[in-house]
Amino acid sequence: MISRLLSGEYLAPVGAYVVVISLIALTRKFLPSDIVFLFAAVLMFVVPFIMKSEVRGLSWNLRGVLLGLVISVIILSLYVLVIRKPFDLSKVSYSLIIVHLLLVAIPEEVFFRGYLQEKIGNNLMGILLVSLLFAIGHIITRCLFGGCSGSGYAQALLTFFPSIVMGYVYLISGTLWANILFHFLANVVYVATGGL
Repeated sequence: MISRLLSGEYLAPVGAYVVVISLIALTRKFLPSDIVFLFAAVLMFVVPFIMKSEVRGLSWNLRGVLLGLVISVIILSLYVLVIRKPFDLSKVSYSLIIVHLLLVAIPEEVFFRGYLQEKIGNNLMGILLVSLLFAIGHIITRCLFGGCSGSGYAQALLTFFPSIVMGYVYLISGTLWANILFHFLANVVYVATGGL
């Protein structure tokens, strides 16, 4: 599995991933978090285009978006039921909504699904590999320079599971907007329930 990622075919996307995650982690060490958020968002959004990759999933597909909405409602409702924590929308501010949509969900989905999943494989193995990279990226960018405690590492690692959902939603919907919607709503629900 690792040898496939390091083969010539996957060298460019894996190299882009290493550069992006490293730059985000380094800026987190030296710059204020609001600057890092903006830098990370711009970097993840533009790298696929710098790498001359066609990000096909940005085309609008209403059927795919509706499918993403249905999957979001089902999975996030199950999440709320399983964690048994109150759902409090007062924890979700307008600025949080804007940040999580424009600076988190859209750029992360363009980079991880629209670029990496397309290059590594828009199939089950590709979804699993990209989800592993997604979780590792969250661990490195959130925790590398002491930004996490034990539970913070666990929360970063657990991003593997919603990433599988996002990858699958992209695979079956054919549009990034479906998994952008899921990603955004998952973040909002996570905040509204106070996390794990």
